[in-house]
Amino acid sequence: MNEIEYLYNFFTFLLTLLFSLYLFFNKTKERSSNIYIGYFIFYMGLESLDSLLVQSSFYLDNPNLYLLIPCLGLLLYPVIYYYIKTTAFKGIKLKWLDLIHFTPFLVILAVLLFEYYLQSTEAKVEIMTNRGDMPWFISMIYYVLRIQGLIYMILSIKIILRFRAIVRENYSTKNKRDYKWLLQLTIVFVYYALSTLVFNINRFGLHLLSNEVVFYISASVSLIFLIWIIYKALSQPYIFNGVDVNIKLLKEYLAEREESKELPMRAEDNTQNLAIKSKLEAYMDTHEVYQNPSLTIFELSKGIGLSSSELSHFLNKYMGKNFFEFTNEYRIERAKKMLKDTENRQLTILEILYSVGFNSKSSFNTAFKKYVGKTPTEYRNEYVK
Repeated sequence: MNEIEYLYNFFTFLLTLLFSLYLFFNKTKERSSNIYIGYFIFYMGLESLDSLLVQSSFYLDNPNLYLLIPCLGLLLYPVIYYYIKTTAFKGIKLKWLDLIHFTPFLVILAVLLFEYYLQSTEAKVEIMTNRGDMPWFISMIYYVLRIQGLIYMILSIKIILRFRAIVRENYSTKNKRDYKWLLQLTIVFVYYALSTLVFNINRFGLHLLSNEVVFYISASVSLIFLIWIIYKALSQPYIFNGVDVNIKLLKEYLAEREESKELPMRAEDNTQNLAIKSKLEAYMDTHEVYQNPSLTIFELSKGIGLSSSELSHFLNKYMGKNFFEFTNEYRIERAKKMLKDTENRQLTILEILYSVGFNSKSSFNTAFKKYVGKTPTEYRNEYVK
């Protein structure tokens, strides 16, 4: 091991150890999620420690500790998956059925027990020092890791898509529920899975790159990621407030109602639909609840005497829009009136967007351009000279 590689592994292990301990013992409302991401960071450090120990005589002196770190890697993808899941949906609890995610770890551990750990010390040393083909049970660890990476990439992307759909159906603004952080974490997850796959293919298969080149590439990206995630955690400790795990998508709600044959009459009867529409519009105009940037479908449905699922069904089926779009239309209409009113010429675009319920200039500009076809500034210039 050259000096640069040694320093990198030592620095990474020390940094990940300190930060993971901070996450493990820092008492916050997000402690369970912190433990998941803490394990991920801690394992990155263990990989560096493993590289240091392999190049020393440590494993030869302590053969019973060999392969433990690669075996613990089988818990890595389930842990990242649960971090993304518990960050997206608050209130999630582990169930007994969730233990199925840890089956590969337990199976591999059982195989290693018979194929390696119950062998004599001489046999273990022979396995470690063998320069020929890698024993099948060690190769199996890396093959299982590849399969795990692909499976959990798909599962994590499904969580992101579900989360995004729930936010648009039930929240009037993304606000702190912006899924940017989750999306970033998922991209990192995908990178980690793919880079591990490429690394193992290069290590055990095609040998497209030299080991030195692979090290410098993976070390640089891993270090950048590590510094990035530490910065995020320290500078924005409450990055994300997940949506309620009990919220269902509209299609799930309708499927349940179909099964029980209890579709609400108000969703089918045109007279009742007109009455709901009239009541909803009157409530929005009178109370101007859309000005609340944190307005949710639960609060609005309570105001007009419907359940949130019934209101979501009504908006989607009768009015052809979700709650996010419905609320933004009111905000845009209110903004249009303010922008073309000459008495408001002293108000800035920023003051107007905050007053109508938006919480960022970028989201306001995007929504305004979508509904009006012009930017807020262009629209104002047509009326206010």
